Amino acid sequence: MAKTTERIFLTVHAQVRMKKRKILQDEVYECLRLGLIRLTPEEDMKTGHLVCRMERYICGRNLEVCVALDDGDPDLIVVTVF
Repeated sequence: MAKTTERIFLTVHAQVRMKKRKILQDEVYECLRLGLIRLTPEEDMKTGHLVCRMERYICGRNLEVCVALDDGDPDLIVVTVF
């Protein structure tokens, strides 16, 4: 799903966290394309979306990107980054 950046949307919260933690947008894309899901995805009780945590070691640090998925919507919504 993350092969094209047009399908990836960053929430305002994710953008603020990226700026605070000095994480580049390209790093987020790489994590989504090449990262691994190590924890079981969980349902967000507020939205009903399935939230997956993608992990990847990039530029000398571990990066984690939380993405919300919805069966009816083919896009990826980046919820937060750390």
